[in-house]
Amino acid sequence: MKQIYLDHHKALFQYGMRMLLDEEACRDCIHNLFVKIWTNRKSLRYTDNIKYYLISALRNEIINYKTKENRYDHQPLNVEEFMLDFSVESAYIRKEEANEQTKKMADAMNQLTARQKEIIYLRFFEELDYDQIAEMMDITVKGAYKLSARAIDALKEIMQVDKVVLIGMLLSAKHQLWY
Repeated sequence: MKQIYLDHHKALFQYGMRMLLDEEACRDCIHNLFVKIWTNRKSLRYTDNIKYYLISALRNEIINYKTKENRYDHQPLNVEEFMLDFSVESAYIRKEEANEQTKKMADAMNQLTARQKEIIYLRFFEELDYDQIAEMMDITVKGAYKLSARAIDALKEIMQVDKVVLIGMLLSAKHQLWY
């Protein structure tokens, strides 16, 4: 269990922060997730993709957290507020803001809808497949393909680059911008 946490806590925190924008709440949700896993460890089924399982479970934990929080705040639950902000991700990014390519990518991503940002993140940064993304986002697999294609097309138009170049940029951005 400790190794699973060590291997995945960074990715879980990055994903959680995009939905919550609150470090303490994000850490609480991750903590609650691992407590539930530990408590229910004997009844959990085998999974061949622990990363998918953890991200999906964290997403559900965050939705539950927001639902409870909204009972007290009387604000509508909006899981559409998925944030993907490159400029505050890490010290590395702050140092590299002068880099025109990074700025261009951040500006373009900020013009996407929350769902488009989320699918780009899940597909290219977490490397989940479309079946997993569809289940996680509560859409059909066909819908996941369409949403991804529309997000990529929107980025392509915004950045005025070829689709192949854009895909390469997204794949390389994972290593440059998230770690």
